[in-house]
Amino acid sequence: MTSIKRHREGAKHVLEVAKLFEARVYVNAQNDTLNYRLLKPLNYDPKKTYPLVVCLSGTGGRGTDNIKQISSCWPSQILTKSKNRKDYPCFVFVPQCPLNSSWGVSSSHRLNTLTDIEFLVFDAIKSIEKEFFIDPTRRYVTGQSMGGFGTWHYIQQYPKMFAAAIPICGGGNPKLAHKIVDVPVWAFHGEIDTAVSVNFSRDMIASIKRAGGAPLYTELKNVAHICWPLAYDTPNLLDWLFAQKNE
Repeated sequence: MTSIKRHREGAKHVLEVAKLFEARVYVNAQNDTLNYRLLKPLNYDPKKTYPLVVCLSGTGGRGTDNIKQISSCWPSQILTKSKNRKDYPCFVFVPQCPLNSSWGVSSSHRLNTLTDIEFLVFDAIKSIEKEFFIDPTRRYVTGQSMGGFGTWHYIQQYPKMFAAAIPICGGGNPKLAHKIVDVPVWAFHGEIDTAVSVNFSRDMIASIKRAGGAPLYTELKNVAHICWPLAYDTPNLLDWLFAQKNE
């Protein structure tokens, strides 16, 4: 298969996945806007409460089309599979990071030089929770690369908000590890990642353990930056995620 054909088929698949989501825009009082996609639970019952999964894309998802973030956030594609929608009914929130912006980064990483849209993400979450019945004990956050940094950052800034986190090839601030000793974390990183050093994840895991936490960590041997397909193919990963509750 030629690279052009693979690209076209990949783009077609992303469009099909994106159609499962509702395209939305959050606008705050200052007219700051955030494009996002929202997937409702299969067989949604408005009288029930559901978990919320916040999915943060990598840099390839930046833009204004409200589609690219789906292709750059592997968890959002995994959670749309028919079996997973049946087994793990939930809302899936996939915001799109604007160009020259980041989710917010606690560590001394180059993403810190970009505009931080953390406030918009959390305001949009609040608006979703006013509209739908979200289980406050079952909010989860996950992301890859830039989204992995965002995942670490969000649980360090809001350690009581999320019941669990799956950061993939990202990093946080080891000095803040004591804040998340009680947050269930399962982190992943490729051993030979040259885009985001594996030391980012190693340092976070070691620091949490020193502070008394018990995070899970899977380092994928001989795998480079694009480790998220293998990470989300880990047996029982979704069972673990959706079993977590923030009491």
